[in-house]
Amino acid sequence: MIYSWKKIVRYSLPLLTLCVFIEIFAGQLLNSAQDLLIALPVFLIAIPVINGIGGNIGSILGARLASGLHVGYVSLDIKDSEMIENLLVSIVLGASTYAFLAILIYYIALFGGIEMSIGLLEFTAIIMGAGFLLLCIICIVSVLTAFLSFKRGLDPDDMVAPIVTTVGDTLGISLLFLFIGVVGV
Repeated sequence: MIYSWKKIVRYSLPLLTLCVFIEIFAGQLLNSAQDLLIALPVFLIAIPVINGIGGNIGSILGARLASGLHVGYVSLDIKDSEMIENLLVSIVLGASTYAFLAILIYYIALFGGIEMSIGLLEFTAIIMGAGFLLLCIICIVSVLTAFLSFKRGLDPDDMVAPIVTTVGDTLGISLLFLFIGVVGV
């Protein structure tokens, strides 16, 4: 495959433009929950972590699948063992990272003087619940984006990262607020 900057721009620009508008929506969603975030400032620390881990894990998975598709060790089959292995490793790595960082964030906030009106177990349950659900969705989006873009003759490397980070940012915020409500904080 010969890479051409004109082709990359032609296929990426509409996608990136759409992603910008979706990210604006995510920002407005975050702005609408301003009162909740002022009442529970520890979640201000957690939002970038939730979005970052989800986006990073999904982008890494997408890049591994894109490389595998280009080289030929991953096939366009949903039952491909290499794809399934990468998917499971991504979910386990992400879930363990969420668990570790939830505890770390809680204690950093506690010792940093942030008033905590939530317990460690509640906070960890919220972060783990939102994070795990986000990981599952992001990994599915990453696999589908890599497979569909490759099948249509597009470079998955140009498609996966913008889609995964946009979906991750929007869903990360939404799922965090959902799990705050579910736990009843």
